[in-house]
Amino acid sequence: MKKAVIFDMDGIIIDSEPLWEKAEIMLINQKGITYSSSYREKIVGLNQNDSVKLLKKTFNLKSSIESIYEERINILLNIYKEKLTLVPGIHKLLEEVKSHNLTIGLASGSPMKVIEFVLDRFKIKHYFSAVVSADCTEKGKPAPDSYLKAASITKTRPPDCVGIEDSINGVKSVKNAGMFCIAVPHPDLDINKYEEADLIFQKVSEININSILNN
Repeated sequence: MKKAVIFDMDGIIIDSEPLWEKAEIMLINQKGITYSSSYREKIVGLNQNDSVKLLKKTFNLKSSIESIYEERINILLNIYKEKLTLVPGIHKLLEEVKSHNLTIGLASGSPMKVIEFVLDRFKIKHYFSAVVSADCTEKGKPAPDSYLKAASITKTRPPDCVGIEDSINGVKSVKNAGMFCIAVPHPDLDINKYEEADLIFQKVSEININSILNN
């Protein structure tokens, strides 16, 4: 019997991936560089430190990692204030999981500053017994660290947890943690690369409590 459900945030709870790309386009354009989206498949699912390193390398940015990190987050939050929405069906799923007395955790590659903004904006902080950000672990996804930390905080054994992810790196992270994995594949990624997932749905709204409890 599963006892905890640990959610990724970007792409599962919030419809943020297009906004991340918009923030990166703005950042790159402000530096007089032409943006190329060819690296998006590599960046989806990476934590902030790793994604900023990739951004810096891909576009040969001269600024420091720390400077790019802060600049991108500030641009992103300004966009979030106007454009960010919840993924359809996520509020219903959170309610359903909560009503069955399952512990709920969050394991995200976003920094805590962004996570707190999201949880406060949509008034969903009360659902989560554990919140793990990119700031909380040394290694990002596909390493299992964020999911293992969330399980530890909730005092739940990894085999008793379900992780819900949209990225290939995220799926690998859940499986590396020894958890059951439900995937909602990112539309820009090859679905054939999600073979490690235990269950695959096209939309978050298709996931129901039986998908969680009966596995």
